Amino acid sequence: MELQWTANGNVSVYHTAWCIAHFPTQTEHCQDSLRTAALALDKLCGNFHVPKSRFWDQLLTLSATVHFTSDLAKRVMARTGLSSPHQQALLAGHLNECRRAFEGCFPKFGSEIPLRAGPLRQLWEAQGPGLLRMIARTTDEGLLVENAEVTLVQPILGGFGYAHLVTNRIHFEAVLINAAPELPETLRLAWLLAQLDLERPVYSELINTSRLRSLAGLAMLPVVLTAGQELDVCRCTTELIEQAVALWQADTLELKQSHAAAVLTSWWETYQAARPEWRIALTGLDKMLS
Repeated sequence: MELQWTANGNVSVYHTAWCIAHFPTQTEHCQDSLRTAALALDKLCGNFHVPKSRFWDQLLTLSATVHFTSDLAKRVMARTGLSSPHQQALLAGHLNECRRAFEGCFPKFGSEIPLRAGPLRQLWEAQGPGLLRMIARTTDEGLLVENAEVTLVQPILGGFGYAHLVTNRIHFEAVLINAAPELPETLRLAWLLAQLDLERPVYSELINTSRLRSLAGLAMLPVVLTAGQELDVCRCTTELIEQAVALWQADTLELKQSHAAAVLTSWWETYQAARPEWRIALTGLDKMLS
């Protein structure tokens, strides 16, 4: 897999807003101006009667390529089925507020992110290709994308990432140290990259699209930890799966983290014993998590 490494202030702005909206208690360290702007933006999409998951997914995806807030508001409106000029103006205003608050809180973002990127890229070059080879070997040789973009963003949750399944792009908090020694950042990066092709119909045609991103994240957890275990990077146990769920903020589809980890362990053991096609395994996991 060829990776293109980028740093994007625009994505960082709305990644920060997303984190505050979704994890308010874990982002209390953020300045009040940033929290106020982010929560107002989250409330706005509710006032528009747009599903929040759809709104935020479109905003995060589009922000990587659309830089002017007026254009970004217009594109998000189009992707979420809205067309009112008044709503568009409101959205553009809230996006601008988030941008101004972010720039006030992180004025050195542009100069600091390249410094954060260096060590991460070195670690990836040492471990990443081997992890990906093991992932392909234990799942499906055609599962991984050939090219992907890694967009580095300001750390807000101490190590979080988001896989944009339709664009072959992930955004990734550029932390300076491993949040947990037993779960190095190369594993988190491999976990996100391994999800990128799971929206292809050959894998996902029987899965509800509203569940797919969450399911992809859960499915790849034991896969990545098994790959890491083969390379003596980590272990693959139910306890470590649960720890990864918590540390990497994996969406458990409303299950308790301990229950989700137990289901993943059972599913993975069954898969390794029977080795069905990956699409069948993924559909089976979807049923187990329902």
